[in-house]
Amino acid sequence: MSSPWRDILLETLLGYVSWSLYHGLAPMIYYFPLQTLELTGLEGFSIAFLSPILLTIPPFWKLVNQKWMLGLLRVITASSIASFHAPNAKLRLVVLACGMASLLIVQAVTWWSGSALQRYLRIWGFILGQILLLVLRVWYTSLNPIWTYAIANRVMLTLGAVATLDRIGTDGDGSEPKGKKTGEVAKGVASRRHWLLSGAAWGALVFLTHWIFGEVSLVSRWAVSGHPQPGPDPNPFGGAVLLSLASGLMLPACSWFRDARLIWWAAGAASAAGLLYLRTWAAAVSGCVLAVFTGSMWPQVVGQLVSSETNPGATMTVAMLVYILDVFFCAWCTAFKFVPGGVYARERSDVLLGTTMLIIGLNILFGSKKNLDFLLQTKNSPKILFRKSEKYLKLLLWLLVGVGLLGLGLRHKTYERKLGKGAPTKEVSAAIWPLRFAYDNDGWSSLERSALLLKQTGADFITILESDASKPFMGNNDLTMWLGEELGFYTDFGPSTRDHTWGIMVLSRYPIVRSEHHLLPSPEGEIAPAITLTVNISGRLVDFVVTHFGNHEDDLDRKLQAIAVSKLLKNCSNQVIFLGYITSAPGSRDYQQLIEHGNIKDIDSTDYDRWCEYIMYRGLIRLGYARISHAELSDSEIQMAKFRIPDDPINYTDNQNVVIDHRKVPEKIHFNPRFGTYKEGHNYENNHHFHMNTPKYFL
Repeated sequence: MSSPWRDILLETLLGYVSWSLYHGLAPMIYYFPLQTLELTGLEGFSIAFLSPILLTIPPFWKLVNQKWMLGLLRVITASSIASFHAPNAKLRLVVLACGMASLLIVQAVTWWSGSALQRYLRIWGFILGQILLLVLRVWYTSLNPIWTYAIANRVMLTLGAVATLDRIGTDGDGSEPKGKKTGEVAKGVASRRHWLLSGAAWGALVFLTHWIFGEVSLVSRWAVSGHPQPGPDPNPFGGAVLLSLASGLMLPACSWFRDARLIWWAAGAASAAGLLYLRTWAAAVSGCVLAVFTGSMWPQVVGQLVSSETNPGATMTVAMLVYILDVFFCAWCTAFKFVPGGVYARERSDVLLGTTMLIIGLNILFGSKKNLDFLLQTKNSPKILFRKSEKYLKLLLWLLVGVGLLGLGLRHKTYERKLGKGAPTKEVSAAIWPLRFAYDNDGWSSLERSALLLKQTGADFITILESDASKPFMGNNDLTMWLGEELGFYTDFGPSTRDHTWGIMVLSRYPIVRSEHHLLPSPEGEIAPAITLTVNISGRLVDFVVTHFGNHEDDLDRKLQAIAVSKLLKNCSNQVIFLGYITSAPGSRDYQQLIEHGNIKDIDSTDYDRWCEYIMYRGLIRLGYARISHAELSDSEIQMAKFRIPDDPINYTDNQNVVIDHRKVPEKIHFNPRFGTYKEGHNYENNHHFHMNTPKYFL
């Protein structure tokens, strides 16, 4: 008989692989409509989540209970993380979908069959796998290393293979409880009428965990507001979320928990409402209470799930049907403009969260009263081994939490040391770039390369559009935190991820004094965000307005958004820089609205070959303007401008003469020669190079 410690570690490792598949498949499905801004048909690969329905076919159920077939499915599951090395996105999607389908069948078989101790450790391994995922994301600054770094992927592929081969060796060891026939191994002690509700509750709980607690920084992004009171920073506040989840896992052991479950659900529902509707610290505290509630539901709901008498395939199919409907609805809430029926899901996260909590509540009220500990009462179960395993599980849980808190602390100290390194200056450079959620044009993570590119620009202030990747269908990544810590910049992110925009990130070399997040009028199209900020640049306060307008097709939206932003600009100080994604041509109605009513100037009014990105200003002296090709890292170029802050914002003269020969201007205002020299027209080579008749300098 193997050691409980060994079994727990291996099952936790496989649990991490399982959660990584959940976190990996949805973004790959979403990548393709992201390219085309419409459904592509590849969304059909989500049918992989419904693979357990095959288990309702008696011959198939009998087949997968054969040791060789179960072993094959385990191998397919573990090897699917090698999809990271696939030559193209479509093949990666196919491999991931096969891995996900195999995983769910394996879970449906192994969670319902085997000895009580085996089932207990397999399920707890899956739960601790989620904690391990969160801890690794702490150490990799919000990213799941298995889907981000080639070396980490290979290491996990190797460890996953070792764990899988070991588990294949143990499959079948006491796989059928004494006295039960092959066709009855799935039967528990609960009534049949509970299987539908327990399946739905399991799917809702998995989605809730993935949506809000797929990364410890997400609660802060739900609660965020403008400076100087933005709410808790993701680091170190993410530690409170991690502690809350772990504490919740311990709650079912408390004597009062069983009798107070309905009251506890009411507290959980109230905390969900608080996270959705309150701001800053109030929302963050609500998020922590919800984390405790979510953690406490895991032993309860999964116990009800596996104590069901009904065929595991039917129960798991219901669970995954609820899960994928929730994920699609979550995407529909923000991407409503590009999907059929989107008008009915527009900004309805309240319905999604409310329905999720309601399903869990109904399961508490009407479902089985079993929790995961029912396996302890199984006849002939080894009580001593159970108690020892339970002790080791708790020890591993808190060990993982400790490692996570250590990672947050070390990262926080490192980040604090990086901040405030901006040298005193009168010149400031600003850049705008739509990052497209840090996926390149081939579907791979682009963060490392993006950070290098941004460093090379030398920009002091950067606004990154399309940067809210905190949603489950985008990978649950906090791009703002990652880039801020990597570059050593002050950050702002907004509006809140619950506000259904695509997100705006601000990176500033100099301290952000204050900021305000805005939702612009968007009666027809996607929700347009904006942020107004004041930055202290070497003792001089400069305002910034950054925005992302809606689609060109939504004419009324763009008109109202231009009016709203022009008012924001007009209310700014005498010195302001505008960085905007406008979706209107130079000289158009919306362009003129900003220029005339916002009282600002275009950095280069002669550049007519623009469509979306614009840099405008007031009260500053323009020094340079550049456009850098994206080289497939995103679908949009980077635009940059350099300015000098005049000593007297009223009495000064702006530069009017245009120079394209960098040798005729002072070296200190040169753009980085790493991007080449002046280039006419578009750069079609796959590298980052100046193009579109830039760089230009102004004297």
